[in-house]
Amino acid sequence: MKKILVTLLLLVSCSSLISAQENTAIYKEALRIIENSPTYKELGIESYTTSETSISFGNQAYAFWLDDSTLNFPDRDFENYFGELYAPIEIPAFKELCQKRRSKFVFFVTETENNVFVIEILVFNRKRRGKYPKFYQGKSYSFLFRKDAENSVKLMHNLEIVNN
Repeated sequence: MKKILVTLLLLVSCSSLISAQENTAIYKEALRIIENSPTYKELGIESYTTSETSISFGNQAYAFWLDDSTLNFPDRDFENYFGELYAPIEIPAFKELCQKRRSKFVFFVTETENNVFVIEILVFNRKRRGKYPKFYQGKSYSFLFRKDAENSVKLMHNLEIVNN
């Protein structure tokens, strides 16, 4: 009986490791796409840090919807949207891709909703850790990705946001 229980526990822990690697691979592919983008090159990013906590998918999707109302976000009605209070969740698979502990460029990710997620780049004057600020003034750069069935990602849209 103990052997069966131990075997089940090992299978459960291995399956969580496999899914964590899959998520890391998806985020790694998305970061590779960002690193090859013109925005990344214009910013002159040499290194960046990533956050382990997420940012609001709804607020980011709303910004994309304002820029291009043809983008479809199932389960979201942006006609009367005023933003949402958001409690971040931890995404350790994204934090694993951190290049530096502190950087002037901090990457944040949203949770995945309907196979879509967003990565946002905040630019600071001084090096910072990957913690989303309560108030951010300046330009941020957001990238909207769709996860495909083959565990790959595709860049759907990118956007420059000015926060005052």
